[in-house]
Amino acid sequence: MRLEPGEVTGLPLPAVLVDRDGAEVSRTPEWAGRCPGTLSYHTGYGHLLVAPDAPTPDLDHLMTRLLAELEAVAADGVDRGDRERASVLAAGLGLVAGRPAAGLPPGTVEDAVLLAAGAIPARTQGLVVEVAGPLPALPVPGPAAIALALVQLAVNAEQHDGAERVTLRVGGGPTFVVEWPASRRTPATVQAHRHPLRRERWGWGYVQMVADALGGTALPPAPTGPGLTAACLGLGAARLTLPLACLRDGCVARATESWEQDGRMPALGRPAGGLAGLLAEAAVRPGHIVYRDLYRARLARAGTWVALAPESGASRVRDLLRGLRHERALLRAPEPRATRLLALTTLLQVAMGEPWPSVPPSVYEEALDAACAGLGVARPEAIDPVCPPDPWAAAFLLAEVGGRLVRRGEEVYAAALGSPLLRALRSAPDGWVRINP
Repeated sequence: MRLEPGEVTGLPLPAVLVDRDGAEVSRTPEWAGRCPGTLSYHTGYGHLLVAPDAPTPDLDHLMTRLLAELEAVAADGVDRGDRERASVLAAGLGLVAGRPAAGLPPGTVEDAVLLAAGAIPARTQGLVVEVAGPLPALPVPGPAAIALALVQLAVNAEQHDGAERVTLRVGGGPTFVVEWPASRRTPATVQAHRHPLRRERWGWGYVQMVADALGGTALPPAPTGPGLTAACLGLGAARLTLPLACLRDGCVARATESWEQDGRMPALGRPAGGLAGLLAEAAVRPGHIVYRDLYRARLARAGTWVALAPESGASRVRDLLRGLRHERALLRAPEPRATRLLALTTLLQVAMGEPWPSVPPSVYEEALDAACAGLGVARPEAIDPVCPPDPWAAAFLLAEVGGRLVRRGEEVYAAALGSPLLRALRSAPDGWVRINP
């Protein structure tokens, strides 16, 4: 199904259509701006960005800064391993922050496979990675995003099937394959429904996210030969993979292929069936989004649009941020990037609802000296709280907005007046932000 630009306003989602250069073409009334959790769907001629139902556009400033630091490390990291890990992390964060994969640097099949082969060891425990050649000499969009999916498939194989080695191979299309010796515990097939409430817990969300962003197809694990299991990511003619249908006169008049793959939904040309109640609610409130179960609908001029509620990318953002902090010992970056990476990761986690972290006093004193030196800012006066703040975030705030750290009882505050950080971190009316637990 081809989605026309003029039809976007009727979709039952907070969404915007952008062209290949990122310029806005059309939006729904609910679109409030790009933010962490925004997912990208390739339309063939552009990208449809879908935000969470509770968007937080004020956080996009922090995400933009963090992505810029990761992309800088990917370009000139200490060694190849650092550059590869930074590329894959940046691709992952970008895909759950409304950055279409088409905006990533293009590359080749070989780039994607080598990125995956380099990143898999950092995410697994001794998993052996083999590359089956020769690799086809084909261009691909966003090789770092493709690598992200391959890494996740390898992690899944180890965690859920006990795989000790995987083989990366590439077929026509191109189709990227992760293959491993089958385990007796592996079922014949894995049901990979698009919504987490209706699929087995096989870590499929990241893989589907990459496929959606590239307009490709993700195939769940299945037997590929005697004693072998494989999962695939196929690229080809990019198409819209959002489960979406337009119903007229009580029947499905148009639908995407991914809609057709949902066995619980009426197929093309069939009556609404279980969607009848949702259509009735949409008819009572024309122009508004109505919700039922995992689906939402809106009555528009073209008919009633119904979509499966996309899995919010917000949980993926949190996972990737935790992974970034976990890998900070592996991801070496020169100063001041190293400090900014740690600080921005902490600030974005806090802005998304996690508590402020703390460190032991001895770690705070030593790390604060190094962080302030790295950022070229004077070290603040000693405050000696029971729960010292994250020293990298504290130094970053001082470098960004000036001012000083202030202790009020056992609470530590930093000034954020006049900075975009003010909105992202939800500071007090006087412009001070509490930065310790």
